[in-house]
Amino acid sequence: MAERGKSVLREGMEKAPSSVEDAPEEKIIKALMNDFPTAITDFKKLRAGVVRAKIERRDLLKACKFLRDSLGFEHISMISAVEYDNRFEIVYHISSYAKRMVVELITDTPLDDPTVESVSSVWGGANWHEREAYDLMGIKFNNHPKLERILLPKDYLYHPLRKDFQGGD
Repeated sequence: MAERGKSVLREGMEKAPSSVEDAPEEKIIKALMNDFPTAITDFKKLRAGVVRAKIERRDLLKACKFLRDSLGFEHISMISAVEYDNRFEIVYHISSYAKRMVVELITDTPLDDPTVESVSSVWGGANWHEREAYDLMGIKFNNHPKLERILLPKDYLYHPLRKDFQGGD
């Protein structure tokens, strides 16, 4: 007979306990929606372990602190920017190793005001990603500790991944 709390797969074999919750994606979505009900404009489970949410840029820093402090997301692996005809989209990939989860958090900025709060105070690794997005796309990260070019010369005037880039001297 199996002990309480353990399931028997075959005679003498026990199922290993799992540290991963059942349906963790839905729990992350609900937690974000509860804490940021007016800031989250879109969300979905992309696949097992990956959730995408769009958030208003005014709430981005608070949402990142919430993901780290309340939901255990300890790592940011990527920040990138995508230019559309009428806006920039800034994409953050935020991971929880314990939950085996990634949250893809997306915020928009207008083309004429490509600014958002820096999240380098939340995850130190964001520093380099933000500098790269600034260097190549011209996204400004408010309150960044040292927002300057990282790939191109410091006096370079252009952002070469923008659609309007024609080449520089």
